[in-house]
Amino acid sequence: MEFRALDEIAARRTERSVPFALLRPRRVRNILLVSSLYDSFTFEEDGSLTEVLVSEYLELNLSSAPSILRVTTAQEALEQIKRGRPDLVITMPQVGEMDVFEFGRTVKDIHDGLPVVLLTHDTRELSLLLGRDDTRGVDQTFVWQGDARIFLAIIKLVEDQLNAHHDAEIAGVKSILVIEDSVRFYSAYLPLLYTQVMEQTQALMADGVNRTQKLLRMRARPKILIATDFEKAEDLFQQHRDHVLGLILDARFPRDGKTDGSAGRTFAGLVRDADPHVPILIQSSEEENARWAAQLQLAFANKTSPTLLGEVRSFMRAQLGFGAFVFRLPDGREIARARGLRSLEKGLRTIPDESLIHHARRNDFSTWLMARTEFDLAKALRPRTPDEFESAEDLRIYLLNALAAYREEVQAGLVADFSSETFDPGSVFTRIGSGSLGGKGRGLAFFNSLMKEHDIERHFPYVRISVPPTAVVATDVFDTFMEQSGLSRLALNETDDDRIRRAFLEAPLPAPIVSALREFLGRVYYPLAVRSSSLLEDSSFQPFAGIYDTFMLPNNQEDLESRLEELCRAIRLIYASTFFADSKSYIDSTPNRLEEEKMAVVIQQLAGRRHEQYVYPGIAGVARSYDYYPMEGMQSEDGVASVALGLGRTVVDGGRCVRFSPSSPRRLYQFSSNDAYLESAQRTFYALDLTRPASLRDARSTTDNLVLLDLDAAERHETLAPVGSVYSAENDRVYDGIYRKGVKLVTMAGVLSGDYFPLPEVLRFILDVGQSGFSCHVEVEFAVNLRRNEDEPHELSFLQIRPLVFGTDTEELDLSDIRREDAICMSPSALGHGHFGEIHDLVYVAPETFDRSVTVQIAAEVAQLNSTLKEEGRPYILIGPGRWGSADHWLGIPVTWAQISGVACIIETEMYDIKVAPSQGTHFFQNLTSFGLGYFTLSSDHPSAFLDQAWLDVQPAAQGGSFVRHIRFKDSIDILVDGRTGAGVVMKPDRALSRATD
Repeated sequence: MEFRALDEIAARRTERSVPFALLRPRRVRNILLVSSLYDSFTFEEDGSLTEVLVSEYLELNLSSAPSILRVTTAQEALEQIKRGRPDLVITMPQVGEMDVFEFGRTVKDIHDGLPVVLLTHDTRELSLLLGRDDTRGVDQTFVWQGDARIFLAIIKLVEDQLNAHHDAEIAGVKSILVIEDSVRFYSAYLPLLYTQVMEQTQALMADGVNRTQKLLRMRARPKILIATDFEKAEDLFQQHRDHVLGLILDARFPRDGKTDGSAGRTFAGLVRDADPHVPILIQSSEEENARWAAQLQLAFANKTSPTLLGEVRSFMRAQLGFGAFVFRLPDGREIARARGLRSLEKGLRTIPDESLIHHARRNDFSTWLMARTEFDLAKALRPRTPDEFESAEDLRIYLLNALAAYREEVQAGLVADFSSETFDPGSVFTRIGSGSLGGKGRGLAFFNSLMKEHDIERHFPYVRISVPPTAVVATDVFDTFMEQSGLSRLALNETDDDRIRRAFLEAPLPAPIVSALREFLGRVYYPLAVRSSSLLEDSSFQPFAGIYDTFMLPNNQEDLESRLEELCRAIRLIYASTFFADSKSYIDSTPNRLEEEKMAVVIQQLAGRRHEQYVYPGIAGVARSYDYYPMEGMQSEDGVASVALGLGRTVVDGGRCVRFSPSSPRRLYQFSSNDAYLESAQRTFYALDLTRPASLRDARSTTDNLVLLDLDAAERHETLAPVGSVYSAENDRVYDGIYRKGVKLVTMAGVLSGDYFPLPEVLRFILDVGQSGFSCHVEVEFAVNLRRNEDEPHELSFLQIRPLVFGTDTEELDLSDIRREDAICMSPSALGHGHFGEIHDLVYVAPETFDRSVTVQIAAEVAQLNSTLKEEGRPYILIGPGRWGSADHWLGIPVTWAQISGVACIIETEMYDIKVAPSQGTHFFQNLTSFGLGYFTLSSDHPSAFLDQAWLDVQPAAQGGSFVRHIRFKDSIDILVDGRTGAGVVMKPDRALSRATD
């Protein structure tokens, strides 16, 4: 309290003696943002970047918000900088062909002193970038964590560095010092700090004598200054020692070029000697630092605490203490308020004529719209005057029509905010809430905008390509739910999924959201797919694919409240899945914190048609613009697709499907023989049973209302003919089409030939569009309803898009001289890149006891070994037959990610009785590659593929079970993978690595 009082007294003294208009003379007015189209879209949709910036600057009474010029490559940026010097350059790592640090150095050569800030996607990408030998050219680095306020923090930090000394000298403006060398931590801190500072400053505004003084006082807000080492921190403190408001201090940070565990304590003592009243927060992952912090009466926060950010917020609150359109009558009396365009439209319909004419004469409508960046509409309205219309009613109709036409134009390809008054069940994209759409939601919204830009349907006039009607419950609803329910502590610490599930089911959703969902369901009667869309899902480096729950709802009960209860339960269960054991295990394997994860929920019309009591699409699948395992004669850049009849669960869970390249769709190596057709062709498919409501009261399964149907049902529904073939035992031949006697199989013959639907051509175009928008390779999920007659189009529903994960291949490797006898395993089909060392454990499925009928038991044994090895901090190599992570236990070992989360390298061997192609469309595969793990496949089709099984079998086992053996070696096993060629080698522990690297 004393601290707050002193701050207010200082502010009042400054207000009386200093012209506030002189504060903050150096400002960031022009920003050059270098990013791909997808990154730019993410900034807008994930956090409404422009709106956040403008509203903040209006509150600060600045003449205008900074202008942002977006370019996609370094060359474009350099051309812009040569034409005119911006105030700040913010760049993403992918800037075209030029290295980002070379780009920064070139910027400095053109304009010395121009700030260049690097914004990375996540900490894994950050470590790859900052591991370079030369990182000169970049002044500051931040990590994008889905919060648009990071841009405000970057801009204000740059301005504060430019103005802190000046404002302190003339007005005594305070500064908060942040000493932190972890990019991820200060990227999380700074937006929080600036939010708290603004709230405090606005609270002080109530003391202003008049409006002008209140607004001018905003310029006296405390500055925030950051240092990443002891020397810089000491220099900042000495410069501002008389004006330090508070200190947030890491316990361990660099001093004299080396990380010093006592640097925080030393610096805290230095500050306390100079000013014993400065509030200091120590944050550290080492609990022993809490003791000396308590001795010095300093606040302490443990970096490993799941509530770290909340503790920082509490420190800020405890120790560091635009408005609506107002409809008025000519005499000044208020009659209504509008906070947005829709409420403005509502007000225009009801206000008296005299109020309408009063505001029109004063140009109040155009002025308000201009402040909200609705520039086109504002400019259209400003020249018109009431005298141009015969009556007030004509003026009213003109304004309403202008608003309606403008709204229709700007919403094309964009995300509309949900409104019970204007919601259309056919709306492509609607947001419920005001937060982020999450990874899955923003990917859909981005592709929705790309469709408008590229006019996709013009290229395929007989195919309707669209995002199904979609509503996203934004992440702010999740935040409110967690806060109101008080479930955060239980969710973060509980290890029993059932207890978490029950607790979340007992907690109600926020009342305004329940009301919005009731309005939504009152106009929506089609089956729904309710999917997770967390902030971290579909990110560039950790996609979190398939980690969280998805529900399919029939949504066909007559009682609205029953349908509402079913939807609300599904949303709460998806929220709960954020904290399940599998989710926590996955996040623990990444640099992310569970506390930072936020969940949005996508509510989407289920892509498919009704057949009897079932709903399913004719085709569903996944397509990638990059093929990790190209077939002979193909290139990785030709792409690959995996498709199946029925719901896409078959593909993403690793079931039987058809794999092909859109560039050569008739080359199906998985069907190289009749036996291969019979062994690997799809025989059953998934559908939603409308007579079986989702079992969400206990909800231990998310698929209770999904059924597996045989191909007789598809033939009866007339969905098999376009995708089916027949095996004739009499002729020992497979025939395209289904109108012969024999065994029915799904081969996609009709669509791959183009007879029914040009699927390969459509996929090639969609992948090209997605790749250009993301500036990287992409993966898409889709579903197709084939037309039932020539008078209607085919329908391709776009369900999801995500960037593909690639490492940075920088290490030169030559594996050509490695001798076969020195290796445990060699493969020409390996993923990853580099040298993986310090691995002493190997787990493999014993061939002599393997049987496809016991793969579930094998998965359990692997999970038990994984738990032990992970607890001991021992990464290991895992070897076994078929697809790891397959939902079909006849095709491989059906482990979940949590069951192998400690693995360093996976080696897939062939099954003895069936060939199983690698499944690139599965969620398991996407997450596996995102961690940059070694991933080998061994096939008899490649003579160089090799596993020394005999050598493994004679090694002494450390432990094991009925089906799995665990070997522990004294020397390290070295893994070498050349990401350029796809070749990989696992060396025997007693062999010299120098033979592989000389």
